[in-house]
Amino acid sequence: MARTRTIDEFTKPTGTIIGNGLTIQAARFTCAGDESMRIDGTVIGNIDIDGVLNVSETGHVDGNINAGSVRVAGRVTGNIDCSYALHLAPTADVVGDIRTVALIVDDGAIIVGSCHTALPETSHAALTYTG
Repeated sequence: MARTRTIDEFTKPTGTIIGNGLTIQAARFTCAGDESMRIDGTVIGNIDIDGVLNVSETGHVDGNINAGSVRVAGRVTGNIDCSYALHLAPTADVVGDIRTVALIVDDGAIIVGSCHTALPETSHAALTYTG
């Protein structure tokens, strides 16, 4: 029986949605505070968010991501730096280097780049897995 791992962080409600068919181009895209964001369209440029970033199956990010947590089901062309956790769904396609505390890779996800995991400088007592 396959063991499934989830992180409660990924179940928080989404605050900002970049809709399917929408393309945003910016040098840097910032979302302050504990906001969460879902990308169904395309973002060209770097993303900096403290909360959760969800790149859906139709989503594409062409730039570096710096976030608290990231779930990728679409495509990311750029480096991903997470201070908490990264979940790559079966349809994920990542071309770039990954740096995170916790990494969950589902069967079928594609990574072209290096992965580095390390404990954070401050302990995340809330980093727990269920399954």
